Amino acid sequence: MVLAVKVGEARKLIGETVVSAVRAGFTCEHEEMRYAERPAPPPAFQAGREKAGHDSSRVPALAAAEVESSITDSEPGMWFSYKVEYGHPPHIQLSVRSSWARQVAATGWAVLDGRAVLDVLEWDESVSPRRPARVRVALISADYDAEMHGWRAHADNRDLPVAWSPEGEPRLVMPWEEDQAGGSEAA
Repeated sequence: MVLAVKVGEARKLIGETVVSAVRAGFTCEHEEMRYAERPAPPPAFQAGREKAGHDSSRVPALAAAEVESSITDSEPGMWFSYKVEYGHPPHIQLSVRSSWARQVAATGWAVLDGRAVLDVLEWDESVSPRRPARVRVALISADYDAEMHGWRAHADNRDLPVAWSPEGEPRLVMPWEEDQAGGSEAA
């Protein structure tokens, strides 16, 4: 029973985290492209009918995400592709290992550094209790597609090292940081 509550709380937190990342991505795109001053024309092809999805002059409102999870024996991942034009709330599908509930959700590692954790790939056993050293996370991209869909977002699953501050705060080491440093700083 307690584990089921933790899984529900983890799914809710992941949903909030993804919606926050989408909102931040939309806001950044809106500001960088100066759409409030110079809106992009609506896409020539519009698959959905929700007008807010095709209006670049304002950042669309986002509903709470629907999050479901299932157990896999294959690669864990998040399947998330969201288009405002369809008028539905964001829907997130998590495919996680059977150990996710116990090792990630129940221990409070469902979100690290603002990203949803789909699996812990390596542990740092040098501290007690142990903590994640390498994780699979979902990176969220969000933008305005002036050619087809308007406001849209999706997830990209990535395996990333975790660097820990002396205060015990986690930071995910992004691929471009690894490349610059010639390897992982989290090792």
